[in-house]
Amino acid sequence: MHRTVGAADTAAAWGPDFPAAASTPFVLSLAELVCHGMLADGLADDEITVGAGVELTHDRPSPVGATLTARATLQDRQGRKAFFTVEVTDDNGQPVAHVKHTRAVLKRSVIESALATG
Repeated sequence: MHRTVGAADTAAAWGPDFPAAASTPFVLSLAELVCHGMLADGLADDEITVGAGVELTHDRPSPVGATLTARATLQDRQGRKAFFTVEVTDDNGQPVAHVKHTRAVLKRSVIESALATG
């Protein structure tokens, strides 16, 4: 999973007190996307994955224009939960972040029902 950092992806997009570097939410989104992608082919038509837990260290800044790459390893499966480790690296292969991420497989209708009832 590769994504190039744009201005809207930076911490500065959240306010002037923050740097124009890839935000932690942007880095987390890469981890979530790569982990979902590893599960997607095994999902039934009525299933989706949702984030169910995260532990993240964001170790180095990435400027606008940098391309970040997220690589995930499935560590364990327990029922409907999948546990991953993810390394995010920059254009030079330098580590940017390390993530432990849990995703849960749920029926789409369960999420849609919860959203409808607010």
